[in-house]
Amino acid sequence: MTSDTPLLSVRDLEISFRTGGRDIPVVRDLSFDLSAGETLGIVGESGCGKSITALSLIGLVPSPPGRVSKGQILLNGEDIVTAGEDRLTRIRGNEISMVFQEPMTSLNPVYTVGEQIAETARAHFGSSRAEAWDRAIEMLRLVGIPSPEQRAHNYPHQLSGGMRQRVMIAIALVCEPKVLIADEPTTALDVTVQAQIFDLFRELQHKISAAIILITHDIGVVAQMCDRVMVMYAGRKIEEGPVRSFIRDPRHPYTRGLISCIPKLSRDPSDTPEPLFEIPGVVPSPADLAELKGCAFAPRCNRAINECLLHSPALTALGPDRAVACLRQEEIPA
Repeated sequence: MTSDTPLLSVRDLEISFRTGGRDIPVVRDLSFDLSAGETLGIVGESGCGKSITALSLIGLVPSPPGRVSKGQILLNGEDIVTAGEDRLTRIRGNEISMVFQEPMTSLNPVYTVGEQIAETARAHFGSSRAEAWDRAIEMLRLVGIPSPEQRAHNYPHQLSGGMRQRVMIAIALVCEPKVLIADEPTTALDVTVQAQIFDLFRELQHKISAAIILITHDIGVVAQMCDRVMVMYAGRKIEEGPVRSFIRDPRHPYTRGLISCIPKLSRDPSDTPEPLFEIPGVVPSPADLAELKGCAFAPRCNRAINECLLHSPALTALGPDRAVACLRQEEIPA
């Protein structure tokens, strides 16, 4: 690899699920790059394809009924899509790791949390049992769990939701992966612990130039942590750009709607609070999208015209580092 080569490169990715005797795409025409030391935020409502995209990056799309039906996922130039299961087992946790959204279902209930962290260290580093156990305690301490020597002997059900989430983060970071995928990593954590976790992520980036994909609904987290943002809707990328442009000058009506949903606080306590903005409608189902001709967001968009209902907009470059898929983006005021 050269310094200009992305650490992770996704090209024309399509993920389909077999249902009713036909393949239904849930992610389509998705391409993006991720460089060493970069943090990419992926945002969008539930059902937009964020989590299934993350699973595809580590070869965990449930099959059957799902599969990567088209495209490439290149990690250090190696295509994960065509890699065998043995190779994927060596890649997962070592080169690319993931913090899953549901810690209670991701942790094994019959093993202590210390054993589960130590198992990862032994599998990838060949550590002795004693070395792996010491590493597990060290990781529990790093993610802010009090009394890690005692907590390492606890089973998942003996920990709070926030502590289980921190255990998941410890498992993901124990091998210091080059790419870390974090799917809503701090949902169950209070703001002080959230800050500790993000400091840990930054430390990992500084230490080994790790790249991070952060999947979140929290625009504040995006503004704090990310260098670049990719907005997904109905399984497609509809906008991408630097985080500053994403916050200050969103070009897609959906992106603008997401940012408008953030509560606004006034400095004057006597001011009447503004009502929260709401994007009408819901994300269409993948089955409905198969029959859709125009823009998937058009039925919910207050700027849609007849042309939006007839033609699906292509992703258009607005510069060297920005792109948007909207027929009317030029008419959206800054």
